[in-house]
Amino acid sequence: MGNVLALLILAILVGGSLQRVAGMGFGLVAGPFIVLLIGPIEGVLFVNLVGAMMALLVLGRTIRGVDWFRYRWLVTASLLVSVPAALLLKNASASVLEISVGGIVVVAMTLALVTSRLRGAKRPFAPEARLPLLITGAAAGFGSVAAGIGGPPIAVYSVLDRWDPRAFAATAQPIFLTNALAAMTAKLLVADAMFPDLAVWEWAVIGVALVASIGLGELLVGRISASATRKVLVALAYVGGFATLGRGLIGLV
Repeated sequence: MGNVLALLILAILVGGSLQRVAGMGFGLVAGPFIVLLIGPIEGVLFVNLVGAMMALLVLGRTIRGVDWFRYRWLVTASLLVSVPAALLLKNASASVLEISVGGIVVVAMTLALVTSRLRGAKRPFAPEARLPLLITGAAAGFGSVAAGIGGPPIAVYSVLDRWDPRAFAATAQPIFLTNALAAMTAKLLVADAMFPDLAVWEWAVIGVALVASIGLGELLVGRISASATRKVLVALAYVGGFATLGRGLIGLV
């Protein structure tokens, strides 16, 4: 377990620092590797738990910039799909869940890259239109339950809506926090999921890594360009997504 714990800490440090810098990144970057390390069921639940703690820590630094209007609509839709998604995935096999985790990351990041080319196009909907927010929230909620990853749909929305990056980064934190808690609760109550069997000292080390990752992100804020951060995030997300997808396909075969 020593090597696994070390890799978990590394994933948390990288994903957490990116989340502080870019507003998202823990679920996308650390999520697939964590699932790869400790399995699809316990791994996703672990990602939900650590992701909630990570979002809470970042929120403490960005709460003044939160757009509570968008938060309410996004979270309402997300919460409505949490229990149905948990029921749908309750009897899914480990390989199917791994394929889902990897596939969601790859497809979602591809959509984000494609839609980023639309920055110069006309905005497809009004700034505060409810329907796009509801669709985005539902997609984020399902992703949180299925793969511990709710960020990509919100990132796609932010590009299409021309959402200010700082407001997006701030608002994403309470959304990720709420989604992670809802997904975790739904899976514990409905899908009989369990957390990884870690010793108390191992949980303590993980907690220290969480705080350290935010501190590392604080050092990087303002020193690394948004474009560079995004390139690293996309590259790592693709590597993790394809690795998890490949493992699921091998297991299925």
